[in-house]
Amino acid sequence: MENSSSKLKIVYVIPTMGCGGAEVLLGTIARHLASMGHEVHILCLHNHHETWPNFPEKEALLRDVPLHIIGGSVRFRFLKSPVLDNKAFAEYLDKLNPDVIHAHLYLSELMVSSHLLKGTKYFSHGHDNMPQLRRLGIRTFFSKTLLTNWWERRWLMKQYAKSKTHFIAISKDVEDYLRENCPSLKNRITRVPNAIDRKRFFVQRDYSASKPIFKMLSVGSLVPKKNHAYLIGVAKMLKEKGYSFEINVLGDGPLKQDLSQQTIAADCADRLFFRGSVPDVPRWMAESDVYLHPANYEPFGLVLIEAMASGMPVISLDGRGNRGLVENGLTGYFLPVDVSPESFANRVEEFICDSEKVRKLGTAAQAFSKEFDIEGYINTLLHLYRA
Repeated sequence: MENSSSKLKIVYVIPTMGCGGAEVLLGTIARHLASMGHEVHILCLHNHHETWPNFPEKEALLRDVPLHIIGGSVRFRFLKSPVLDNKAFAEYLDKLNPDVIHAHLYLSELMVSSHLLKGTKYFSHGHDNMPQLRRLGIRTFFSKTLLTNWWERRWLMKQYAKSKTHFIAISKDVEDYLRENCPSLKNRITRVPNAIDRKRFFVQRDYSASKPIFKMLSVGSLVPKKNHAYLIGVAKMLKEKGYSFEINVLGDGPLKQDLSQQTIAADCADRLFFRGSVPDVPRWMAESDVYLHPANYEPFGLVLIEAMASGMPVISLDGRGNRGLVENGLTGYFLPVDVSPESFANRVEEFICDSEKVRKLGTAAQAFSKEFDIEGYINTLLHLYRA
């Protein structure tokens, strides 16, 4: 790394590859860095997630970036040293001798910290508020899980100090969490908002085109924090008012069957559809009018930027990490997390009844998304890697 134009050897470590936000972002980063001539490797600790077949532009990623399932684990026993299964991981790194090692998601933090190299720069990606990094509190002594987390944290903080790991926080909420719970690292935390390959989602919309059905979209794993059950109440309100619409939810997860049953019980199965994991999210966005985001916790909200890039206004609940992504009345509506489904539906109704509002806010949202294009993000990342 003698000068700003030198090519880097970069290793990214992640538990598994699938269609989650962290995985898709990593794939986008890796491809762009490889296209610039950097040597990029992705190491996975486990087999690919079941959504891997639908990973966007998977063939191009595999063509440009070596991707290995390296295996291994770091297991903790309270008051004892961790049990390391990292031989293959260590051998890979010793042979490659990378300039940068960058961990994504918590299990990767443990594996990366289990084998530290001299002369290598270490980075951790704060995709969310990792509970294992929470500092010691009174409740810790009354919970086996919290005690275990604290013991892991104790070891991990020592490894962070040795490696001088630099943290990348994807939002102010994540940054604040890290600063509060890891004060010794506060000078090694940089907030870098997530980014997208904007051209993948950008479409030139004809907002004046007449549509018989008003289409709304929501994308996310079917897990509690994404709060998709909330949309059932929204759909019920809109159906009772006689509107012709559909809400399509893209994503899979453990709540799919329960959500489907709740939708049937609410007599909304002809309006609200759970489509599962799909390979063509940009097409669904291009064919939808408004994006709905009911998550009650959101570390950042990458999908909001993707939706805006496609020209959709957004209606979102306040998930903390997504603050600042939606401006009320300009790019959509950003509502309190405890707002009623009826009030949320009223905002949807404004768009259904006013195509000019869809055009005006959708156009502004698309312009706003330029701030989050991957090109600028990569430049920031390289600056940190070379600092």
